[in-house]
Amino acid sequence: MKKIILSVAVATMALSTAAAALEDIKVNGQAKLWYETDNANTGHLFNDGDASGEVVFKLGITGKQGNIGFGTTLYQTSTMGLENNLVSGTRTSAVNVDTNNTAVSATSNAMYVGEMYVTIPVGADTTLKIGKQELQTPFAFTEKWNATPNTFNAAVAINKSIENVTLVGAWVGQTNTSGSFKTDGEVDNSFFEGAYAAVAHYKAGNIAANAYYYDLKRVATAYWVDAGTTIAGVNANVYYGAMDPKGTNTEDTNAIAVSAGMKVASINLFAAYSATNDVDSTKTYYRLANTATNFKKTKLPTAGVYTDGVYVADEDTKAFKVKASTKLAGTGIALQYVDNDNGSNNTKDTQEIDLILSKKLGDVNMKAIVLNRDFDDAVTDQASGGTHVRVIASVDF
Repeated sequence: MKKIILSVAVATMALSTAAAALEDIKVNGQAKLWYETDNANTGHLFNDGDASGEVVFKLGITGKQGNIGFGTTLYQTSTMGLENNLVSGTRTSAVNVDTNNTAVSATSNAMYVGEMYVTIPVGADTTLKIGKQELQTPFAFTEKWNATPNTFNAAVAINKSIENVTLVGAWVGQTNTSGSFKTDGEVDNSFFEGAYAAVAHYKAGNIAANAYYYDLKRVATAYWVDAGTTIAGVNANVYYGAMDPKGTNTEDTNAIAVSAGMKVASINLFAAYSATNDVDSTKTYYRLANTATNFKKTKLPTAGVYTDGVYVADEDTKAFKVKASTKLAGTGIALQYVDNDNGSNNTKDTQEIDLILSKKLGDVNMKAIVLNRDFDDAVTDQASGGTHVRVIASVDF
């Protein structure tokens, strides 16, 4: 017994010594309930067989020792045993759905590391960030719309030696979402297979521009440029993206888009338009969307909640989006309409209306989305059209 007590004492002292050597320790967390139901394909709203959900606990820690910083994020997912009572499926990952955003089966009750990285200064103007981390670039990014986000194993170098310019170089080796998410957070490279990226961000006054180049190993080379400014209260942006597949019997895809937003009294107004080129469907091509999630979501400004990269970033597509948002009696209210017209595939001709409400009730952040989808093709409309209700309740600490 004395030996056990001594061992515990030694371990406690060692932990205390290590903690004392660390600086700026910050802990953050979140408890979240994610729930969605729909009446697509003869389903019924709020019926357990037509609903999916997840309870997620998140714990993040950041700190540093000298000049070396670190960060880690842990996730615990569970349905709290509500299968066949309130829900029938789980929503553990950003891509744990099919192309129509319908929940698919997944293992719940998982605990895994979402992030684990270090930051290392190299000289006065350059920082390296190495490890499992979130990323935000047009063709490889972390999606946060679902119960848990996807992350990447990556090495990122950030340089700020040029005034008004930030240069970024990255090796993105693996992602934990490549069309089929591993609910323990394990990463793989079954599709992604790694990528090199070179990025330049420019910002001076009210002008901002971003340029990205990717070499997606064995998949494609890709480019993205966007720029924006504010003139007379109007925030205007232009976008251009291109994906050049590697290998034989392939064809390029590209997109152009514009968006504009302004505030009138207490109402924020937004409008966007995008267009992609026509592609020979007998050849290999890729949508202008997130390569890490099988091209599910896109950074094109016309994307809606469900009318996402699968639709507006596909080939031969023209899409527009209008949105109005305001705050009334402490409640955020947004209403948007998305119209997608695909000249080669009428099953992707769709219209979506989204009503998005957000409010803080005490310490609980509430968000509700009520949306309706219509498809011009009758068979597709029967299978995937209809109403969806998504509710997210979260507590941050």
